[in-house]
Amino acid sequence: MRAVHAGLLAMVLAVPALAGNQSAGWEQATEAARTAYQRGRYEEAEKHLKTALQEAESFEPRDPRLAATLEQVITVYRTQGKMVLAEPHYHRLLGIQEGTWGPMDLRLVPTLNGLGILYASERRYEEAEQVLHRALVIREKALGEHHPDVAASLETLAALYGSETKFEEAAIHYGRALDIREKSQGKDHLDLAVTLEAMAGLYRDQGKFALAEPLYRRALNIRERTLGPDHADLVPTLDSLAWVCYGQRKYAEAEPLYWRSLMIWEKAVGPDHPTVATALDNLAGVYIAQEKFKKAEPLYRRALAIREKATLASFEKLASLYIGEKKFEQAEQLYRRSLAIAEKMNNPAELGMVLEKYGELLRMLSRHEEAAEVEKRVAAIRARLAAASQSNP
Repeated sequence: MRAVHAGLLAMVLAVPALAGNQSAGWEQATEAARTAYQRGRYEEAEKHLKTALQEAESFEPRDPRLAATLEQVITVYRTQGKMVLAEPHYHRLLGIQEGTWGPMDLRLVPTLNGLGILYASERRYEEAEQVLHRALVIREKALGEHHPDVAASLETLAALYGSETKFEEAAIHYGRALDIREKSQGKDHLDLAVTLEAMAGLYRDQGKFALAEPLYRRALNIRERTLGPDHADLVPTLDSLAWVCYGQRKYAEAEPLYWRSLMIWEKAVGPDHPTVATALDNLAGVYIAQEKFKKAEPLYRRALAIREKATLASFEKLASLYIGEKKFEQAEQLYRRSLAIAEKMNNPAELGMVLEKYGELLRMLSRHEEAAEVEKRVAAIRARLAAASQSNP
């Protein structure tokens, strides 16, 4: 619930030039904050926004720049997870907006939703319900009871009720949202698939796999028709459906779903990506449940090899950083750990690369005798690889 799209954040921070008597100090601080935010320097952005807010305090009470600055401050705090600091700014912003637009204006909804999400993150559920329900009422009166935005508010409330373990109320709200989306957006809209998955997740979390399964299947059908059979966005739905089948001991149905997920990931990110290792684990788990250990073992071995390779790559990057900082002892420790992993991988090429890097470090440290021994091992590995290549053209 706390995630916010980067594009929306950029829009919030890119405040347009406003007519009238503008403060140069406000403009400079706002622009500096925007630049710092885009570069990921959030504390610096926060500092500039405090200056901008001080400047905005001197404007006319209804000057839109004050509300715009409050929105920016909230965005930066939320990005950093500083929800406690964001709260008073939400209340002040809401007060300004209510005084400008009135208490039932549709433009209040984003602020109400943000405040409700903040309350939910702090488990202040009663307060969260109040503001999120108010956002729902505003949308219903402004847009009618069958608008997709009303469905979005129902889904937000349903998610909140699920967090409170008010499962019956959550299911009722998801059911209303499903009905609205199906009638207003059609039976093949991706938003409908998202709602189906949310409701299925509610049942899955209660262990009601039989109720979750048809919802996941319907969501999967929508995604397949809309995105195609091999799109990466199918994977979470495939995995969730496979899980509820597994939970019902429908192993014959779970297995092909996990296989599809594995194939899609391999195509999307490559066969050696850590995500593929997770997909291999999932598939192997189905075989373990059926005591098909011979089928599970190669999958687990491949997953282990992928993770070891990823670990070696991470070690190499960190070791390079240590060398750049002249932290040679820490770099050597990482190379020794990498060697221990590479020795177990039964992959001469990987072992050779680690040894080569380790030898370079030893030369840098003027430990030439040790480096020479390491280089001999590298040369022997290369010779074996070359011989193998010639014998298998």
